[in-house]
Amino acid sequence: MKINPQAQALATAQRNNPVKPYQDIAEGMETSFTSHMLAEMRKTVPKETPDSSAMEYYNSLLDYERAQTMAKSDSGLGVKKVILDQIVPQHMKHYLKNAQPAIRQGMTKENTNE
Repeated sequence: MKINPQAQALATAQRNNPVKPYQDIAEGMETSFTSHMLAEMRKTVPKETPDSSAMEYYNSLLDYERAQTMAKSDSGLGVKKVILDQIVPQHMKHYLKNAQPAIRQGMTKENTNE
């Protein structure tokens, strides 16, 4: 039986980062918020002709992909940081110190005991 080193490393990383599910939830919420915001912003732009249903569908996919890219970037809207600060249990916040720098920036001093 061969052991895949990548799968083994992934399993170890998941055990070492119990806040990963919270990070995924926060990123998903920021993606949804940003996608909705982009769609609403698009409605404010005047159009000469109405869009077809195919164009509306394409624009919705484009907005979602842009929102997902923004949520994954370190310089997103910051919604992810605020959500993480609220949903991560107090006893698990020390795991965020070893997380991505963008996540750590969202934690306040009183919450991280720095």
